[in-house]
Amino acid sequence: MLAPSHSLLLSLALAAGAASVAAAPTSSPRGTLSDATLALIKSNLASNDGDTWVSGTETQALLELDYPELSVFSPSFLKSTLVPSATNAIIDKWYAKRPSDAQQMAIVSGGAAGDPASLGVAWILAAKTESKSAYDQVIKEELNYLLNTVARTSDGAISMRPTDEPVQLWADYMYMVPPFLAAYGAFNSDTSVLSQAYTQCKLYRNYLQDPSTKLWKHIVMGDWGDVGLWGTGNAWAAAGMTRVAATMLNSPYASSYASEIEDLRAWTNEILVAAFSRLQSGNLLPNYYDKSSTFLDSSSSALLAATSLRLATLGLKQTSTNLAIASAIRLAVNDKVDTSSGWLQDVVDPLSWEDEVNKSPEGQAFVLLLHAAWADYIAL
Repeated sequence: MLAPSHSLLLSLALAAGAASVAAAPTSSPRGTLSDATLALIKSNLASNDGDTWVSGTETQALLELDYPELSVFSPSFLKSTLVPSATNAIIDKWYAKRPSDAQQMAIVSGGAAGDPASLGVAWILAAKTESKSAYDQVIKEELNYLLNTVARTSDGAISMRPTDEPVQLWADYMYMVPPFLAAYGAFNSDTSVLSQAYTQCKLYRNYLQDPSTKLWKHIVMGDWGDVGLWGTGNAWAAAGMTRVAATMLNSPYASSYASEIEDLRAWTNEILVAAFSRLQSGNLLPNYYDKSSTFLDSSSSALLAATSLRLATLGLKQTSTNLAIASAIRLAVNDKVDTSSGWLQDVVDPLSWEDEVNKSPEGQAFVLLLHAAWADYIAL
């Protein structure tokens, strides 16, 4: 969906983004979030993290923002001895209420097979830093569930849904499962699992990518679906592939995975270029890219901008246009944060994908991810 004045909007965004990038190292640019506002955002997120995918995204945001050397975007993530007390506390909470006969890291309301894996990276770090063998066992059970219990397509794509439902593939899966598989492989020197993370990205792209736009459909297969080009689905996919690429790049196996890293970079860039070409007035992106009657979504805009900045921090090639647009989106997103409440405004309802709301727990996490990505980017 392109606005009639798209060329003008793009020019304005590039100017705003370029100015932001140029000013960042020496000044405090418009739209920078204060510590007080960040604290409100974190508090809102912590009070609304009852869903596994929200809690998992929360742990990733906290790692990137408050414990950056433990994030897969850091070359030292496998060697760091830092203890991530905030994310460990979240994992402790989930472990305390996990039934002893559970196959997954957490029980999911609604039955998603993929969502609990979003807790996986933080769970691995909790097991490592708290030296809890019981946590290691949970990690192995989750891995076994994903690789050996959950149904697959004929060519091996793991379903987002549990075994009592037909195979169904969601773009959201890309942020939940492949990053966990990659982290498990890296921390345990298991290249077969690390390779499986890449394979899942490749298979999901084959099924979900719309060949004409290069954007991804939201949900395919199963008894129902959403074949629309949903902004948040594309953001989940792009951000997830970037995390897998980062894990490979900052692991001892980087040279062996050079081809896979390049694929992941290119596939992520496909989404970014296609999404950013649909930039609208106010420097935000639409909720659905293929529907004319849609709204501008601050939430997915934040995660896509963060992903572009993360590619840059990894030294992975993308256009300068991408970075300028990401920088302009960052300013627009920060302007959408209500500093009195800490809530990001004008966001999609995570459970009703065509509805606009002013409170989204995952949107809170996306703002933190964007803030962390920007901080690392300007430190280059």
